Amino acid sequence: MYLKSYFSHFWLLSLPLASTLIVPQTPLAEDTLSELTPIDNVEFNTTDYTSLDEWTPTKWDYDVVIVGGGPAGLAASMSLARVARTSLLYDTQEYRNEQTRYMHDVLGQDGQVPLKFRTAVRHQIDELYPDYSFWATRKTKVTGIIPLEKGFRVYDDKGGKVTAKRVILATGIKDILPNKPGFAEAFGRGVFWCPWCDGHDYKNRKMVVYGNLASAIGSALNIRKLTEDITIVTGGPLTKEDKEAAEARWPGWETVLKNVYKIPIRENDITRVERTTTQTEPKDDEYRVHLNGGNPLITNGMLISVPTAQTASLHKQLRLEMDGKSVKVKPNMESSVGGVYVVGDANNDGSTNAYHAMWSAKRAVVNAHVSMSKQEYLDVVPTAMVAAAGGDEGMYRLQIEHLESQIGDDVEQMYKALGG
Repeated sequence: MYLKSYFSHFWLLSLPLASTLIVPQTPLAEDTLSELTPIDNVEFNTTDYTSLDEWTPTKWDYDVVIVGGGPAGLAASMSLARVARTSLLYDTQEYRNEQTRYMHDVLGQDGQVPLKFRTAVRHQIDELYPDYSFWATRKTKVTGIIPLEKGFRVYDDKGGKVTAKRVILATGIKDILPNKPGFAEAFGRGVFWCPWCDGHDYKNRKMVVYGNLASAIGSALNIRKLTEDITIVTGGPLTKEDKEAAEARWPGWETVLKNVYKIPIRENDITRVERTTTQTEPKDDEYRVHLNGGNPLITNGMLISVPTAQTASLHKQLRLEMDGKSVKVKPNMESSVGGVYVVGDANNDGSTNAYHAMWSAKRAVVNAHVSMSKQEYLDVVPTAMVAAAGGDEGMYRLQIEHLESQIGDDVEQMYKALGG
């Protein structure tokens, strides 16, 4: 009995020595839990953590919980199923590209309606992987994620809770549009931020670039191959600081824009965006951009630079390390909390498009799968190793440390081979 108790205690102590792919967590005290409960006004049952069974479940509801149903979340669901990992996907149906008419720059899907793309992917996953990919009720929102010893308990706004070994956050970001008439209605329908996604629809047409001078110059340069009919609107009179910032980033900007590129600069702010046509296709787009001084501008499209924010608040509850307004991730997409991966627009790896979303999800899944495989292996080692060591505690310790080191090397090689 003493030997068994010793090895059980040692095993828990030995876990942090293993590769960081394992997810040993620190228990949350009730006072800590109470600090987290205000998220979305959902109360968590702190009595769940009074028993060892609740802290160290022997059976998991799912391998992975995925939060977010855009390209990143869907890609994670399919990729997990391909290696027989079960997942539950929560989708609040809040998408950054909700107002976008068509997807572009995605192989095989150029010109596809985003809703049709998501629907087609879900149907394909349902048809091919019904035993592994599962969906929470539509518009169900994850309100809390609590770390357990080797995984997580996930709460939703409909009173549900599940356990999972890993969590993938594909919650995305949202654009903070100017609080001015017409912007919200025009966003994604002629007013956009990504030249790759929407710019080609305005080739050889009139364009307005709206934003602070340094950023606006960069945006104007990014669409000059598409059209030379560009006007920059700076949001107000240029200050000395505005000009110095532009000069630092674009030396000689004033001469180049005025004498070479012939791009006029309007030192005004936009007061209202008015659509002048009832037709809804990109080829029909035309807007009258009202300014706080001078005549309005007539344009077909407008490229804007606006701030963004995290769509969900789970990063705050989990206290994830941030990089500005983005969640900081390692190259494998893992956040500062072991076992929580952040993919797509929400993370800080610097890309925001459908390809990036799907790629980052694949990278996270590869790492999550390999790390779970390692965890599962190590979980069955104590029984076998105790017997093999013949009850020799010192020998057991040496063997387990060697095993963890060897598995860590093997996992790293496997991860790289699988595309990590």
